[in-house]
Amino acid sequence: MSRTHGLPDPHTPWSRRLLALGLVVALVTALGMAAGTVVADAQRPVGSAGHHVVEPGQTLLEVAGATAPESIGTRRQLQALREVNALGADPVTAWQVLVLPAW
Repeated sequence: MSRTHGLPDPHTPWSRRLLALGLVVALVTALGMAAGTVVADAQRPVGSAGHHVVEPGQTLLEVAGATAPESIGTRRQLQALREVNALGADPVTAWQVLVLPAW
């Protein structure tokens, strides 16, 4: 049989090995991603609703407004963010990870 497309014959032992290797790599990658999600959830502090990564130029007040539940309000969320993250009066910095309070 001639190969007009330059592709390897799918019935050769090497082709099957490469396919098996590709499947193993995909499986390991998927398992690693799933394990990372489980670890991230396990490391969440008790009493938190997750986390928020501060974007460049974003203030703590803006974070509070974006993450506050409707029943809480921005000012209460702001105070809770300061308490949960042990923040003083200093501004937050870009890429800082903040723990969100659980209400």
